[in-house]
Amino acid sequence: MDKGITGDPITVTRSTSPVWVSYPMGLACLVLSILAFAEDTPVTSPASPLIITHKLPEITSDERVLYEVEALQLALDKTLAEYGPYELRGIPPMNRARTIAAMHNNIYPNLILQMSYEDDLADQEKLAYIPFPLDRGALSFRICFMRDELKPKVSNITRTEQLKQYTFGTGIGWADTKILRHNHLQVIEANSVVNLFRMTKAGRVDFFCRGPSEYLYEHQHESSLGLESDSQMALYYPLPKFFFTHKDNQSVLARIKRGLELAYKDGSFHKLWHKRHHQGLADAQLQKRNLVKMENPLIKHLSRDYETYLYDPLTEQ
Repeated sequence: MDKGITGDPITVTRSTSPVWVSYPMGLACLVLSILAFAEDTPVTSPASPLIITHKLPEITSDERVLYEVEALQLALDKTLAEYGPYELRGIPPMNRARTIAAMHNNIYPNLILQMSYEDDLADQEKLAYIPFPLDRGALSFRICFMRDELKPKVSNITRTEQLKQYTFGTGIGWADTKILRHNHLQVIEANSVVNLFRMTKAGRVDFFCRGPSEYLYEHQHESSLGLESDSQMALYYPLPKFFFTHKDNQSVLARIKRGLELAYKDGSFHKLWHKRHHQGLADAQLQKRNLVKMENPLIKHLSRDYETYLYDPLTEQ
């Protein structure tokens, strides 16, 4: 049974065309750009568009808009008539640790990011979030890029214990890293998706596991270096992904929450979700795979209310 998103109603605005911020190379340049961004950004007046910052994708292509940005824009558009204009601005891709630091220090105006929920993250006094799973649980299912020679070896794997002899590649600071290690698996971290593909291709890691929608796009991209998944194994661990921001952005967070609620009720959120996630889930054929289930120790204190919005691809409900 559907229900509304809990929390105060939102004020929202709309942008005519997003402003993409090109990102500098190197940490020093990034620091300088952050300072310049903060100094040069004018204070928004009531008549000015509300500036909202989001991240750009790591793998660049003609499809430069991330699903989370589309969901953000949908939520803003749903309250456009009531709250006025907005402007979206992109920031450079950063690893999770640097992203959290940027939010924690409130460097960018109204930085809104989709992040995997962790109890420790939610407990940080300077952060706030909307307990609405933007992917409806689709990214809790993981299919793994691997070298061709490994595919026959994983065809009969059904339990976590059988994976202990293999290594998994993850991004620095990803929740996946903590989850896999909690389940006694070997993990090697890298600072980018591109590097994880390179490490998998070179045999430095055995598996690089992605959500079905991520896999659908990435395996067609040159960055994946021709790597593919097998057709037998999939992982599952609950991985709720919410919008996070700095606690001082409560009014903006409330607006987005309201917009998501409206979009969910009128069906437009379902339409967007279907466009971006359904094909990946269908292509993954999860019903035919051996599903290796794992515990996520990072969500022990999270209310299970968010599960109301989840989609189960095994039952298609």
